[in-house]
Amino acid sequence: MTDATTLYQQLGEGAGIATVVDRLYELIIGDETLAPYFATTRLVEQKRHMALFLAAATGGPNGYKGLDLDAAHSGRGITDEDFDKVIGYAAQALSEAGVAPETIEQVAGALMPLRAQVVTAAANA
Repeated sequence: MTDATTLYQQLGEGAGIATVVDRLYELIIGDETLAPYFATTRLVEQKRHMALFLAAATGGPNGYKGLDLDAAHSGRGITDEDFDKVIGYAAQALSEAGVAPETIEQVAGALMPLRAQVVTAAANA
């Protein structure tokens, strides 16, 4: 791996990202607190959007034409705990795909700043 290798390339480009996204949604749908967010979602389309989004976010081609993050998550009632669970499942899916721990940390680091656009519910006090 050279310094010029993008995170997208480190993840295995489109095919690698698709594998990770498939596993990510298996984990999400298997979680009783996260699954309801996707009860009416067409998962094939959702996975495609996520794969395109991740490709663009990791230095690959930008084919994402979906809603911006604020619009996509507005009114969904997503909590910090939900966000953290998804990041944890993403790390698990990446690890299971054989991605190096330091690359997983890079991906998580790229996703963490999105919290403000995704979390739409105040913490339960």
